[in-house]
Amino acid sequence: MLAFMSYQAANRAVAGRVSDLLASLGIQAFMAHEHIEVSVQWRDEILRQIGLANLFVPILSQSYYASIWCKQESGIAAFRRITVIPLSIDGSTPQGAISNFQSTIIDPNAPVYANILPGLALNDVNFLISALTPIIARSGNFRSAESNFDLVVPYLPRATDQQIVGLLNVAQRNDQISNAGRCAVHLLPPLMASHGHLLDPQVRASLQETLARYQIPPPRPAGF
Repeated sequence: MLAFMSYQAANRAVAGRVSDLLASLGIQAFMAHEHIEVSVQWRDEILRQIGLANLFVPILSQSYYASIWCKQESGIAAFRRITVIPLSIDGSTPQGAISNFQSTIIDPNAPVYANILPGLALNDVNFLISALTPIIARSGNFRSAESNFDLVVPYLPRATDQQIVGLLNVAQRNDQISNAGRCAVHLLPPLMASHGHLLDPQVRASLQETLARYQIPPPRPAGF
């Protein structure tokens, strides 16, 4: 998947941070200041890259629409009907050809996954779930396991059986996930109930044993 980063030159560093987030999800992001060689015709290469892109990610600011290039890029993206993910660093909203898209305000110094995931899901939710699974798998502690798993939860109703099984396998292999409080009590049990029968029997037994330790016992009847 390819993303075209559209930004005013002063916001090049912000675009780079968003580009890094996209890269961690397996999405190659084009940035004109980084990827156009000196000898290449800028206009031709920009048109070519927008033509190749699946995603258009404008970094909106008060100065964005002062740039004729930025306005032209957004117009071309709208004409191509590719997925637009507008990110605003100062509350500026999409204008002109992309005014029908809802923007998200981001911290220019620290954009986060939550800023871009809804737009990515609109483009290809199955790609997104598959891209988040390795991030969940690399969770190094209980807190990160919970926050990483939370990223995928809104999209699980649209996940394939194979993707749910993949998440359960990841949880079984990484005890930071299977033993994280919210994962063990709230997030994993429904997935086990719906898809546990698709797991390898040894994996299923191991994960069931772990999750059983966190089951809340039913209240004892009065008088006992």
